[in-house]
Amino acid sequence: MRIIDKSFWVVILAIVIGSTLQARFCFSVEQVEGKVNINTATEAQIALLPGIGPKLATEVVNYRTNNGGFKTIEDIKKVSGVGDKKFEKIKDYVVLAGETTIKSTKPAKGEKESK
Repeated sequence: MRIIDKSFWVVILAIVIGSTLQARFCFSVEQVEGKVNINTATEAQIALLPGIGPKLATEVVNYRTNNGGFKTIEDIKKVSGVGDKKFEKIKDYVVLAGETTIKSTKPAKGEKESK
């Protein structure tokens, strides 16, 4: 009987910790909208892609500069640090033509989120 009690509390603790982490770090919600033309976007624009950030954005621009641009959106996987999982997160935001329109939908610090 005592083992069941301990197991119950371990499960409850895991649920509480998981919920807290998800709420704090927003694992499940991407907070950008628009598209990124990976052949013309700036590092700052590329860094807005989910899971990319400034360092990897620099790598994308360096690859583009050194290799004459991207021929397909899948070519971004040739950049060190962009694998299949990361590509799956960003593929709906990446284009090869047109303007870059990506913007963050997350309110800046100090701003209230509109409902």
